[in-house]
Amino acid sequence: MDFANFEAANFNPALLPDGAVKPTAFFTGGFQEEKIKLVDICIVKFKNDRGVVLSVNIAHAVVDGYGFNMFMHRWAEISKELVSDCTATDFGVSNVVYSRSLMQKAVSTPQEPLLSVSQKMKNSDGYLSRLVAWVSPGIRGKILEYIQASADISISCFHVSRETLDQLCQSVKSTSATDQRISDNDVLMAAITIAYAQSILKHKSEHPDVGLASWLKPTLLGSSSKNPKNFVAVEAADIRHRIPNSNLETYSGNSAISMMMLNPIELLQMPASPEVLTQVALGVRKSTEGVTSEYIAQSINGGDAESDVVLRPLIYKARVAERLMATNFSRFTLYKTDFGWGIPQFVAPANTKIPKIATFFPAHPFKGGVYVHLVDSRFEFVY
Repeated sequence: MDFANFEAANFNPALLPDGAVKPTAFFTGGFQEEKIKLVDICIVKFKNDRGVVLSVNIAHAVVDGYGFNMFMHRWAEISKELVSDCTATDFGVSNVVYSRSLMQKAVSTPQEPLLSVSQKMKNSDGYLSRLVAWVSPGIRGKILEYIQASADISISCFHVSRETLDQLCQSVKSTSATDQRISDNDVLMAAITIAYAQSILKHKSEHPDVGLASWLKPTLLGSSSKNPKNFVAVEAADIRHRIPNSNLETYSGNSAISMMMLNPIELLQMPASPEVLTQVALGVRKSTEGVTSEYIAQSINGGDAESDVVLRPLIYKARVAERLMATNFSRFTLYKTDFGWGIPQFVAPANTKIPKIATFFPAHPFKGGVYVHLVDSRFEFVY
């Protein structure tokens, strides 16, 4: 493969050889063995030594975005030392800590009854997630990989320039009647929520479930209401900097929890205006500031979560039209990952086939802004 052709195609992974990218967020293994694969790495070399494509896939239960960023930087450091003819004994000792006991010691026991949001996250039910949780991890990974591979989905990538994001932030700042701090992420999440909700709700109104499907779908997928009043947006929140004196900045494991934002569907169906954007952005900010030590304690140590709790968003809640899950990598220094030959030309998430996922990645420093990668069923994504 020639790098120039790959670059001209906007780094489209469809041009890579089969098997070069194996996207999955799950533990995987064989049907006949209980070995679990944690990491999948593939390197594709371009012609004439023009560079490589590095595909790195680590099970989400092992690391979160923060830990993935630490892993890549440490790997790059070792690579540069090898290029410099250092021996293994010359490598510096990293201060990264993987033991989950560090996080368990930092997170306190909940002091209050479970919040309503936490109850919804832990106590929802669905037959499919229960079934998948019942099988072994290896078989579960294969089932989920098969579901992903057979999904008819569409993957879209949008570039939000720094100038556009600044304009949106200024619009919110001018419209807001409070002095509440609103971050770039608040505005970006609000804008994507509005655009996506309007698209998906329009499609749902034009293609409603009828007959047996109108009963079977909510029963199997755990959707409690055929006509919900709220659109649910869920975003990952890193707890490292939210617990005082925890020293979690050295922890490389998964310490992400979910924060939930509920917006009235009636609001999101209104024409997109600075007022609507501001209201939704303020909701994101409120949810972000609600991730307190008590909320973290309830999310991690609150109650006895049933075996399928982590599978529910992936199996059935992701299939509810009025829902979007998002994660933000734009704050990570992915473009400073230098293996000895310069920074990457393009960084993007693997082509996951889990629907209703939005991932924010930084654009190349020369380009600026943020890339929004959106995954959804092909027949549902309108614009």
